[in-house]
Amino acid sequence: MNKRIVGYGITSLLAAVAVLETWIFFFMETKRRARAIRLHWYATMTFIFLLGVVYVWRKVSTLFVSRKGFSFKSLARIASLTVLVMALSCLWLGWAFVNNEPLVINTAASYCLGFTIFLATSFAAVDMAAWCIHSLALRSRKRQSATLKTLLSLLLALIMTASGIWTVSQVEVKLVVLPVKGLHPRLNGTTVVQLSDIHLGPFNGKSALNELVGRVNRLKPDLVLITGDLVDSTVSNLREAVTPLRDLKPKHGVYFSTGNHEYYTGDVDSWIEELPRHGVTPLINQRVCLFGEEKHGCSGGLYLAGLEDIETRRLNYGSHSMDLHSALSGRGKGVPTIVMAHQPWAAVEAVMWEDVRLVLSGHTHAGQVLPIMFLVYVYNPYFVGLYEPHPGVYVYVNPGSLYYIMPYRHFFRPEITLFTLTCAA
Repeated sequence: MNKRIVGYGITSLLAAVAVLETWIFFFMETKRRARAIRLHWYATMTFIFLLGVVYVWRKVSTLFVSRKGFSFKSLARIASLTVLVMALSCLWLGWAFVNNEPLVINTAASYCLGFTIFLATSFAAVDMAAWCIHSLALRSRKRQSATLKTLLSLLLALIMTASGIWTVSQVEVKLVVLPVKGLHPRLNGTTVVQLSDIHLGPFNGKSALNELVGRVNRLKPDLVLITGDLVDSTVSNLREAVTPLRDLKPKHGVYFSTGNHEYYTGDVDSWIEELPRHGVTPLINQRVCLFGEEKHGCSGGLYLAGLEDIETRRLNYGSHSMDLHSALSGRGKGVPTIVMAHQPWAAVEAVMWEDVRLVLSGHTHAGQVLPIMFLVYVYNPYFVGLYEPHPGVYVYVNPGSLYYIMPYRHFFRPEITLFTLTCAA
């Protein structure tokens, strides 16, 4: 009887979720739908984090059992619980509190979230190693000390934390020289800076953007291209935070294409209107002719196209949808084209178009941290860096110019990519 009741309960819950999902994706007003999808994602991730938090607490709490009343172990137990609670609340604090600069509580929670993920990863790795050693009888059959395993896990987590903090602080200017078929000789040596995944909002603020702008200006590029996920909140929350964009000084303009997070804000149309006030031109399934004249088929120049994020096809966000035909149809023949397409899956489609020579993407963050990067690597057709899917056709995936939520990175530093375009032989 009890099993039947549980079965009915689970079935009813799944049915309710299906009805809610249908309502969100097909009947909810557009802006509310985008926010609801983000809320849905936060709830899903919080549930996953909760499993990790419970796992970590069961491991850590064994170290801090005190039989002498209140003691150092009691304090350590309270501190551990505080870190785990902060980690669990990180996404919701970011939802609730957005300012021009990250609030202290948001920053603290983001550090706690990363450390908790590293702890869970370390405990799982040590447990797996211990099981393998025990199963293969590489050591005695005596069970390994739980305390020793916990201490080894803590040490590994601290190493991951320290390396993550160091890597995220080392912003790299990556130099990439690209031979471009059909590039006019007078454009030989044209320089293009790509920024991506800045994520202004609850965890990155105005000062971080200002520092990026200063670094870019020192490179004196011809163009600056921002390939999505610039913001993580509404215009009303971040109007002041984006003002450093006005200080970008490329010779031929700053251009922007949307990422999935612009739509999650529920305020993408306001951002498309706001960015030109800061000297940034959004390309929304559009293209421009640079260094040439459109009326002459952009002869002697090159095209720059910007696509809406591919996730618009799933979001059902009003009239917004990635449209390659609008962006790329009717171009002058033989004129090289650069395409800004936030997600690598969009790049897969863009490289199939004639005369597209370079697709600039982001989105993956190169996985940002262990162990998440393994999942990101498996899911995405292009992970990070330069690819040549067809002869003379390139895809470049920027690993992100800052970070998302957690102020950690492993293996891949935040990047400002500086391309130098040369005439292909």
